[in-house]
Amino acid sequence: MVRIAHFSDASVVGVNGIASSIGLLTRTLRGRGHDCVVVSAGPVWGGAASGDVIWVPSVPTGMGDFRFVPFPLAGMRDRVMMWRPDVVHVHTPGPLGAAGISVARDLGIPVVYTYHTDMHGYAGEYYIPVGVIRAGAAVYGRHLGRCGAPRGAGRYEVVEAANARVFASAEVIIAPTEAALRRCRMAPYAEKIQVIATPPGLPPVADRGGPAGAGFRARHGIPADSPVVLFVGRLTAEKGVGLLIDAFAMVIARLPAAKLVLVGPESRTLRLRRLLDRAGLVPHTVVTGALPGAGVQEAYRAGTVFAFPSVTDTQGIVLHEAAMAGLPIVMTDPVLHAGHPLGGAAHLAAAGPDGLAAGIRALLTAPEEARDRGERGRLLASELTADRFADETLRAYQAALGATASRA
Repeated sequence: MVRIAHFSDASVVGVNGIASSIGLLTRTLRGRGHDCVVVSAGPVWGGAASGDVIWVPSVPTGMGDFRFVPFPLAGMRDRVMMWRPDVVHVHTPGPLGAAGISVARDLGIPVVYTYHTDMHGYAGEYYIPVGVIRAGAAVYGRHLGRCGAPRGAGRYEVVEAANARVFASAEVIIAPTEAALRRCRMAPYAEKIQVIATPPGLPPVADRGGPAGAGFRARHGIPADSPVVLFVGRLTAEKGVGLLIDAFAMVIARLPAAKLVLVGPESRTLRLRRLLDRAGLVPHTVVTGALPGAGVQEAYRAGTVFAFPSVTDTQGIVLHEAAMAGLPIVMTDPVLHAGHPLGGAAHLAAAGPDGLAAGIRALLTAPEEARDRGERGRLLASELTADRFADETLRAYQAALGATASRA
């Protein structure tokens, strides 16, 4: 039995890939008799203790479900250290991630770090000042040891220096896809890296279309014969929603019966309604907001093509969900496409709105190719099971424990 303490600066009850990954992993590991505790950023008031989650008061950052922890962490540290984990698994590079690494050092146990988030992409999309990133890296340097100063003053170099603080502190680095390795300098840590894909948390969709898909369409006023371009995820700038809106405006110019369905929590900063209004897409778009698992599955059943415009994702768990539903996928990120386990089935669109629009139209107007890509995607995604995910992660934990024992 292994006891694992997970640390996340992203809320584990939010709609995000980190929460999905942690939730699936801890459920599967507990089902095998292993113990897990999750330390998660939570609300300022309430949620102090909830089952196997230790909530740490925090405030929103405006970057998806990432939250900032400005409050004293002594109480949380004491609880985790009394729990006596064997391994610390850090999922984010924020204050809680740093606290997890610090706890591991105090206990003399290994750290496993999953590089869930493309920090370069987020720093650019949210225009995070270089000084803020440098200050965060300095905090890591003071508490976790220095790894050298940035080699340049630009955002890329400063983010790389911040990443290096975390990479150097981990015994094992997990990348969810090969794409994650290409977005930053991983070469100095090559011996530590393991690529482990997170499978979808939703069960496979057995009957795309069918009564559930028809019911979803009926509730949202979508005609039964209208092609549906579906996106599932946070409706934020870094997910490429603005690009998708521009591309869909070009799609309906040739396919006026098409509908755009956006499923997920809406970011205020995106100003989605304004974007749709300016593009003339309000009558052609359905925005559902966040849906429970059953509702998301109904949306997959109602879809015709799944569009994934993001260029900041290291994996995109919704790609696995869409593939398990048999939906053909259009992607825009050549790095993610080349390094993703589903890349062989997905259609890679050229950059920009014109390219994405052409990719969507290509699948909407070629049903045989769409069915073939959907079936290939389903077969590839079916190999990524929760048991495989748990097996590979447990091997990462054992490798980390072995490295720590050898060093001792």
